[in-house]
Amino acid sequence: MKRNLWIFGWAILLAGLVLTGCEKNVATILDDDAELEELVLDDENDYLFDWGIDDGSEDNLFSLNFDVSTMNGFSKPSAPIENVVRFGRLIKQRYPRTVIYRRTARDSALLFLERVLEGRFLIASRIGSDSSNADSMVIYRKPLRHIVRRKAIFTRRMPNSQGRRGWKLAAISLGQGNSPRATIRIHKLLVINAQGDSLVFTDPLKTMMHIPDEIPRFSRGEEVIVQVFLENSTSNPVYHPETGASETVILHYRRTRNKHGRKLFRFVGTNEEGWNVYQGNWKVQEAPRVYHVIVDVIDNGTIFDSDPETYPYNSVTWSSPYIVER
Repeated sequence: MKRNLWIFGWAILLAGLVLTGCEKNVATILDDDAELEELVLDDENDYLFDWGIDDGSEDNLFSLNFDVSTMNGFSKPSAPIENVVRFGRLIKQRYPRTVIYRRTARDSALLFLERVLEGRFLIASRIGSDSSNADSMVIYRKPLRHIVRRKAIFTRRMPNSQGRRGWKLAAISLGQGNSPRATIRIHKLLVINAQGDSLVFTDPLKTMMHIPDEIPRFSRGEEVIVQVFLENSTSNPVYHPETGASETVILHYRRTRNKHGRKLFRFVGTNEEGWNVYQGNWKVQEAPRVYHVIVDVIDNGTIFDSDPETYPYNSVTWSSPYIVER
């Protein structure tokens, strides 16, 4: 695995995009090149996949099984939800990507992509001891709005036999998403593979990866460790009574349109910079192809308090494609 995902050529290209590019009306640009419009709005493109936080149905919510009442309470929810057993997101509206288009030359284009996801954040609380019975569960719902962003560079192919030159996706950034009122800031992600090689990410939208050479790669059977360094500026923190964590961090891995694996991270502590540190891992068992991994940070008040005004949906996500090798 490469330690550094930047290459000199792409640095020059990005610098040119910033210095010489100019924003244009989206409709005008897309009228100029219908093929590019089709590519950037294509929901079947594996590299541009951007709705991986959707759990799809109530049956697929993340299982937590945490009883607030037995832990002397969190500190301090105003309307605590006791016996939380599951939580997750149901995306009801996936708006088309918004494209702000910049161009340096006729053969390359940088696109800023943004997608708004809307739906409900659900928390399932158990009544009594039978969590398998739907009648023994209470479902709390909070409005959800999550905005996901990514940069992509397209280049023109060489002319074909008909003289046409189509676009191809040449590089992408990591994905960055957040709720409108997010108080969480991820400072750094550290990814360590089985050989001890590491990747460090500090700014998702400035981390450009050439396709396919710079996309992270893992082998089947490999165990990958991920560390997350973050801050949370919420004025109403809800601390875990045992660990002191004010967030719940989940890793979504093996993510495609039809597959979904999830792991809960553990709170390691606070480092010398005052950042909260979480760690998790997953074993790569996927069939060879392109997948997505998402680091999903949710404020504890979102999960463990039913008041949507004091504790609205509050989350930040970083994401990246990765390739499983044969």
